[in-house]
Amino acid sequence: MNGVVFMSLAFCSAALTWSDLRAQAHVESSDWAAEKQANIELGKRYSSAWELYLAFKADAGDRAMAPPQEVPDWSGIWERQGRPMSYDTDRVGNRITAKLKGEYLQMMQEQIDNAEQGLIWDPHSGCGMPRGYPGMLKNGRPHEFAVTPNQTWHLGQARNEVRRIYTDGRGHTPADWAYETPHGDSIGFWDGDTLVAHTMYTNGGWIGRVMPYFSTQLDGVDVWRMIDHETIQADVWVYDPEALEEPWYTRQIYKLIEQEEGSPLRLEYWWNCHSQNNLVVPTGDGGTTFLDFDFTDLDDQPTQGAGQ
Repeated sequence: MNGVVFMSLAFCSAALTWSDLRAQAHVESSDWAAEKQANIELGKRYSSAWELYLAFKADAGDRAMAPPQEVPDWSGIWERQGRPMSYDTDRVGNRITAKLKGEYLQMMQEQIDNAEQGLIWDPHSGCGMPRGYPGMLKNGRPHEFAVTPNQTWHLGQARNEVRRIYTDGRGHTPADWAYETPHGDSIGFWDGDTLVAHTMYTNGGWIGRVMPYFSTQLDGVDVWRMIDHETIQADVWVYDPEALEEPWYTRQIYKLIEQEEGSPLRLEYWWNCHSQNNLVVPTGDGGTTFLDFDFTDLDDQPTQGAGQ
């Protein structure tokens, strides 16, 4: 039995059994609505992701005290399920499920109003602007995981994103040394085959096309598990006292991409900022377009200032 996720459900009136949870390999399970609500209620019991993380760690007990001797094999190339514009796959149209407040609600509404007129500016589609945490979790380009007892790396092909989760027993970077970055500072522990991570010190900001903005007070908890040989599942709780009325819970699903025997797939070695597919510019009315998406030689493109 995996204590971390079992504990998370046991607190809730709509709790599922551990065997039910293991059997759910996709968000379209008939029990998904009840399970999602149970995890939403769980998140609301805690004032921060750090408190939720400590509750998971306390439940894991001695299992969380040291790096494991063995870790699961998450090798391969993975594709996140759902539309890249939907961080929560239950989203309908441009209406998100996060309960925003204040200026963050206003900024979201402005994006929705523009999107409904066909005006969507997305600088992340190009170069130099990582989606960061939690935005990279929803990237539509391939993902890869490098799992060791002391660290797990989550790599995203788009924008060369790399997130490191340290599981060697260290704490977060001390506050007087820490600084904010797109992916923040992530630590975690293994409870059997389940990885539990906590992230803080992000620089907030915008997580994607027609998506919310967050503040630098954001922190989050992810519970990662391979639930069958071709599916990795992450339950994610995001907290932000400035931007959110309550924690935003979502489930992210990643499916193993089929590979031909003898011809394994790999991530791009480098996200090429000079590819026509990656050079995006704003349109005069506030939308997004490619600089010169015609597959011609780069020397006939108006590249002045593109790398600035």
